[in-house]
Amino acid sequence: MPVEAQTARQPAAPHAAEQQEADYRVIAARCGTPAFEKGFFKDSRAAVAAGLVNKNRMPADVEKSVEALRRSPFVLVATNADCPSQLAQLKEVQKARKEAIRTGRARRP
Repeated sequence: MPVEAQTARQPAAPHAAEQQEADYRVIAARCGTPAFEKGFFKDSRAAVAAGLVNKNRMPADVEKSVEALRRSPFVLVATNADCPSQLAQLKEVQKARKEAIRTGRARRP
């Protein structure tokens, strides 16, 4: 499923948000530069720690789940031609999360 379709709706199952986060990380690794991947991974972990991915579970448990749910990059991004749109979507997700963390809309420990 394309990233655009995944972000247009709220995840239905408790683990759907974690699967989506794992997919984002795989797409960042497949399509982004090493620097982008490293930055996105850092921001992704911060979002998990802040409770933006799943606020009803402990961040450490969510992080373990995200790591376990990673899929093959070829399942998520069929060709390199798909990468520019995928990267644009990831940059939007990254921007929105940074704003959410900055304004304090994240869960406080």
